[in-house]
Amino acid sequence: MGFPLILNAILFIAALVSTARNRTHTTGGTVVWALIVLAVPVLGSVLWFLVGRRETTSSRLRDQAR
Repeated sequence: MGFPLILNAILFIAALVSTARNRTHTTGGTVVWALIVLAVPVLGSVLWFLVGRRETTSSRLRDQAR
């Protein structure tokens, strides 16, 4: 019973840190993702790593133009 709890805590903290350090989203987008992770810790964390961390097409194009 302890291992899943520890794993969940690590996933939760990693998702919050990753959300805060992410530079591809606007401030509003970052706040929304953080709220999702906080409101639904397990599902929100998994969604962040599967969907939220991906760069948007516009941010990739902007980085290529520099």
